[in-house]
Amino acid sequence: MTDLLLRGGVVITMDPARRVLPDGAVAIKDGRIQAVGPRAEVEAAHPDAAQVIEARGRAILPGLIDGHAHAGHGLVKTLGNNDSAAWTEACRVIYTLASPPSFWRAEAKLAAFERLRFGVTTGVSLLGGGDSIGRVDDIAFTDAHAQATEAVGIRSILVLGPTRPPFPRPYVGPDGVERPVSFEQQLDVITAGVETWHDKGRVKVATLMPVYREAKHDPAKVKEIERQGHLVREAGRSRGAAFHQDGHRQGSIEMADRMFGLLGPDAWLSHCTELTEADIETLVRTGASVVHNPSAIAAVRGYCPAPRMMEAGITVMIGSDATAPDRSGDMFRHMFQCIRLHQRHYRDETVLPPGKALEMVTIDAARGLGLGHEIGSLEPGKLADVITVDLSAPHMVPANMPVARVVYFANGHDVVDVVVGGDVLMRNRTCPQLDATEIATAAWRETDAMLDRAKLRHLAVEDPGWGLVRR
Repeated sequence: MTDLLLRGGVVITMDPARRVLPDGAVAIKDGRIQAVGPRAEVEAAHPDAAQVIEARGRAILPGLIDGHAHAGHGLVKTLGNNDSAAWTEACRVIYTLASPPSFWRAEAKLAAFERLRFGVTTGVSLLGGGDSIGRVDDIAFTDAHAQATEAVGIRSILVLGPTRPPFPRPYVGPDGVERPVSFEQQLDVITAGVETWHDKGRVKVATLMPVYREAKHDPAKVKEIERQGHLVREAGRSRGAAFHQDGHRQGSIEMADRMFGLLGPDAWLSHCTELTEADIETLVRTGASVVHNPSAIAAVRGYCPAPRMMEAGITVMIGSDATAPDRSGDMFRHMFQCIRLHQRHYRDETVLPPGKALEMVTIDAARGLGLGHEIGSLEPGKLADVITVDLSAPHMVPANMPVARVVYFANGHDVVDVVVGGDVLMRNRTCPQLDATEIATAAWRETDAMLDRAKLRHLAVEDPGWGLVRR
């Protein structure tokens, strides 16, 4: 018997033929898609579904994929009133000295719940952020994040990587005691995280190395950086885990390959602004993928040549770089911003049509993360990660040209139903297995305690910049 049937909606399959079925259906059994096709045809073949979602007036499409975001950021939103230097320093203090496991647990549950309600069924989360400040001093923090995400039920790719030198770096551990932590200790925690969580349930793990640039480090330390990179890479690669780097720009991709040998088809790199010809050639040659973050501050400071990379055959996905300092995990928002960013760059409204933008958060993202055989499209045999999007709201009517409607007009609050691995996690905007008030209360409590521990409460005093053209 079929476990679940979604029927009557406009099915945007994202399959190789990119079929759009005006009155379609999707049948699901044992967590995987059984059939996708016209409603009458699928209903006839699967007449006795245990559960049915009536999707008339909605689009049915694959769950969205967020290719780059940061764990921890959900509880540091807006700190510093858009002062990037103050915010980055706050992240350093918070993520190393003022965030017990309960902080990471509350933040992970909040961020995963946000993703779920926005139709993001798979999301990448770096355990920490700012400028490569990883929370990798004790596996208790990895466990707290992974357990909380598992409780929400979406898929997560948890990225673990060491901080930048100098080592040792001071951390306050889960016992509340400050101690110095060496690179070797961080590597042990990263390795334990991969062994404990990679491919267990709906959590995968990837490893990470900070991005280095020749102008910004002592050449005498190159060998040590290379040694660390190889150890981190091997900790993941030997266990089937992928590799990620955050913040490439202007020659650093070519350098990561030439000096450190870090790239390959299992790697994806974020931001990638102001790239050189050698950077693009390196991406083509190594098969590495790119995650473009059009709403991030990096996209203000430099241009990511996403259209050019895609024309060169490089897989490019979209990441939110969320949920802080000033953006959410709403991938509809980031799709539209991506389109306008590149149309403005080229002064050409034909750049990045809506179909390509939707590919960048579904099938292209799945391919870039090495998961194209499992998720990213509605095809028989793939994991049943499916969402429905309301096409009947005023801003979506008339609901002709459904792909354009979903990309140009929808937002995360238009997501009605979310299915992950055949499990209905949200139905009619309700998540019965989760207590929204409890999640929000825990987030408030941990944020409040963190501000006191970090002595950063002054950064949470709002200054909107009334009357100012420039702050």
